[in-house]
Amino acid sequence: MLNNRKSIVGLDIGNSCIKAVELTRDKHDVIITGHAQIDVPNEAARRDAIADLMRTAKFRTKRVATSVSGKNVVFRYIGMTPISDDKIVQAVRFEADKYIPFEVTDVELDVHKLSVGTDSTGKPRMEVLLVAAKKTLIAEYANLLGDVGLQPAAIGVDGFALGNAWELGDTVHPGIQDPGRTVALVDIGATKATINILRDNITCFAREVPMGGQDLTNAIARRTGLETAQAEALKRNPATQVDMVADACSQVLEDMGNEINLSFDFFENQFDGTVQEVRLTGGTALLPFLEESFERIFEKRTKTWNPVEGLKTEGVDVDQLNLQAPQLAIALGLAAAS
Repeated sequence: MLNNRKSIVGLDIGNSCIKAVELTRDKHDVIITGHAQIDVPNEAARRDAIADLMRTAKFRTKRVATSVSGKNVVFRYIGMTPISDDKIVQAVRFEADKYIPFEVTDVELDVHKLSVGTDSTGKPRMEVLLVAAKKTLIAEYANLLGDVGLQPAAIGVDGFALGNAWELGDTVHPGIQDPGRTVALVDIGATKATINILRDNITCFAREVPMGGQDLTNAIARRTGLETAQAEALKRNPATQVDMVADACSQVLEDMGNEINLSFDFFENQFDGTVQEVRLTGGTALLPFLEESFERIFEKRTKTWNPVEGLKTEGVDVDQLNLQAPQLAIALGLAAAS
């Protein structure tokens, strides 16, 4: 029976923290069979941190799916005459130099069909999302995993991993998501906010905003005069100083929220829909005042999302899993897609 099981680890290699979730598929069941995370002080320490995490977590597999992000990954929304699915990638690749700031030969391309309809003149129109990632970046991550004895099974993009985690909840428990709803998933990491807007559980928009938890830490350091490490510790555990920390972070949160709101506006203008709800993940989502701050800025229902809610577990500390859950969305989605 056990030989029929397939396991994979989703590995979210963040700038300040590395998160991992192991999913095991057993016939029709998807089971969380392990999770772990480890802080990483800088990029140079990533290799050793991954090795330490995998060693201490004692996952049952070395198969790993991870993701890339940042300035060497670009998203572009393209309108084109509708064509068959098997020709979309070829057609976009032929004109990709119009849309991306890299040489086409230097990138890996992926194309997702978003919608088919008509333009303002009534002519048929198809909207697609082009994602391009530098081949050197993908090779760097593949080599990083190989150096510590892991088997790279897939390398994706953070934004789509968020969508995969959201869809997993509906796949495992049909009907758990409300039909027809448009939801924005916002994962706020150390240096960026990753956005994925889904309609009926299908990704319609993805983007990264270059603002994150480090900006909040720096704001706290400026207000208090603390060293960065001390300000980070205070952000993670403000205890009785939560009002002061919230006040120190208020302007950064305002700027970040307004930037994220621009993505909502773009989606609503381009796709003739309204974001009805915002779900927050990432380490910054654990801030006690984030929901309230963003709900005010977005003027939309805003909640912290537990992406593991309702999923089966086996051999894991469920209380610890739920405590860390908002930080595990991308890792979970990476494993779910592989």
